[in-house]
Amino acid sequence: MELGWDTSCADWEDRIVEGRSLMPCKPLFPRVAEIALNIFKELILVDVMGSPKIGDVTRNWVYEFVEAIFGAYDPVEKKRLIKEFFLLISKKNTKSTIASGIMLTALILNERQSAELIVLAPTKEIADNSFKPLMDFIRSDEELSVMLSISEHTKTITHLGNSSTLKVVAAESNTVAGNKASIVLVDELWLFGKRNGAESMMREAKGGLTSRPEGCIIYLSTMSDEVPCGVFKQLLDYARDVRDGIKKDKRFLPIIYEFPKSYIENNQHLDPKNFYITNPNLGASVSEEYLEDEFNKVRDAGEESLRDFLA
Repeated sequence: MELGWDTSCADWEDRIVEGRSLMPCKPLFPRVAEIALNIFKELILVDVMGSPKIGDVTRNWVYEFVEAIFGAYDPVEKKRLIKEFFLLISKKNTKSTIASGIMLTALILNERQSAELIVLAPTKEIADNSFKPLMDFIRSDEELSVMLSISEHTKTITHLGNSSTLKVVAAESNTVAGNKASIVLVDELWLFGKRNGAESMMREAKGGLTSRPEGCIIYLSTMSDEVPCGVFKQLLDYARDVRDGIKKDKRFLPIIYEFPKSYIENNQHLDPKNFYITNPNLGASVSEEYLEDEFNKVRDAGEESLRDFLA
């Protein structure tokens, strides 16, 4: 059965200023979303004081994003109805934790034998940072430690029940060529915008989706410290057009934390009282005092320093 839904969010400016949800639609299959979210919430945050479960400390906007991804899967037809997800958010808003938690949940729920799941990182350092939370999630949970095998050398997690794998790879041409990944998560998309051949690399990364109807690609990024360019600009422009209803694409779901145009034109984005707009985790993983202190250091330090802070 084909459902009707809309991935645009024409009133996003009002929503984001009021601190309301930016999610344009409910999960298409609520029961599937609920099962996935329950798994996601049980993962343990080893690097947080007290090692709480995700479900004990995480804000609702994260849950909505997780529900949207997994709730787009039709369990009868065995296909995902929304194929691409795009999240742009400020730094330190738990993006890496979200990435690792989503992909581990996907590996646990995957039904295909010997499936491939990939986290594509722009650099080796970011790949390392993406793999560590995965190891922490598994090693801190007795059940997951039995279910999943970790290879640190190859940055690969293997599901021992169905031989499916989740691999974290740094972006090199030979790492994605010919892959048959069911689910691909691209981390820090803005850095791919600076790479020659990144558009071709994204096409290669998505190649497996043609024969994997249950698959999807998830783009996560913070804002570029320079004018957006390359594949990042292409996807950001497209995501904005879908969000604004300029382009209709029910297979593409964008969530973009950015200031309304009027705020930038009136320099309201430079007022610390408005920093919450692009930081939904302000007061949680993002320290309000830290942001204000850093802003005071760069506000008169020159355009480049200010631009880097604003990113």
